[in-house]
Amino acid sequence: MPARTLSPAMAARYGVGRRSPGLAVGIGVLVVVFLGILAFVTYHLATNGVQASVVRFVVVDDHRVDVTFDVHRTQGQATTCVLRAQDEHHADVGYATVTITAGSGSVRAVYPLATYARATTAEVLGCAADGPPRVDAPAFLPGTTNPAQQPTIDGS
Repeated sequence: MPARTLSPAMAARYGVGRRSPGLAVGIGVLVVVFLGILAFVTYHLATNGVQASVVRFVVVDDHRVDVTFDVHRTQGQATTCVLRAQDEHHADVGYATVTITAGSGSVRAVYPLATYARATTAEVLGCAADGPPRVDAPAFLPGTTNPAQQPTIDGS
């Protein structure tokens, strides 16, 4: 079978021979490195070494809900947590930024969250060791204000 050759016009238009794979490999390596750095930074921004979870909450009356929650942190580290209570329409009725003093690594806290109306749920929005956590701002109905809250919990 005779060898096929391209005319000079076809060779100029479409190129001849194989291109070096070095460029594709280089771009692939850069993409993998970029994605690795992005994953590392995202992970460390999302987890600050403090974990919190609600154990239970008890609606005491129309103006208070007791929130029991666990905080796991580095021992000897003060922690700031944000708690929220909502009514049946998912409107905020109580919101507190609370500092848990330095102490043991695991703390079970009971916090009396003051509310301006009856709460149907309570939650810990987040905790952080390096200042207030990045969480949703309070969303109170117009004309309402957050009741005064207790600022600290003993973490020992």
